[in-house]
Amino acid sequence: MANADRPNGFIYVANLTGGGEYIEHMTHALADTVAIGRGDLVTPTGAARTVEQYDNNDPVWGLSLSYVALSTLGYPDVIHLNHTSVLEAQEDSGGGAADFIAAADQGLNAQIVVAAANTTTGLSNMEVDSNTAATTTTLALRLLRPVPRPGNTVAAINCRWFVTPLELDIAEAKAGI
Repeated sequence: MANADRPNGFIYVANLTGGGEYIEHMTHALADTVAIGRGDLVTPTGAARTVEQYDNNDPVWGLSLSYVALSTLGYPDVIHLNHTSVLEAQEDSGGGAADFIAAADQGLNAQIVVAAANTTTGLSNMEVDSNTAATTTTLALRLLRPVPRPGNTVAAINCRWFVTPLELDIAEAKAGI
């Protein structure tokens, strides 16, 4: 059975050390022409307590729990992430039916597919990039394992994975296994 294609960005699951993250009330600048979706990874802009949607060139600061429309002054609540934060996300459908993350890729690193948030639901459309599983240290995520849920088919497009962020605002990237 095929996995359903329902991207919803990243969902906070747990912390590998049993510790907890904290939620901080941040700012989304009026001049920012990119919306932040609920489930989007966010990065600091350089201005005090201001974040924007993550873009594969910047470190991850946290995970947005709020939707803020583009060019709108908003105040998203953001979970501050660290290298022991566990998130759940769907892999993309890439280039076709043979383009997926294999079970053997567990422990490797992967990149994020950045996409505009759904303006109707406010949900993120970010996904794990199925074309990038590698040991490269400059990738944004580590693939921990497929989500053990009935109906989540591994080695098939749109599989859901547990991941940890690697490119963090507070840490150095780490090589995959």
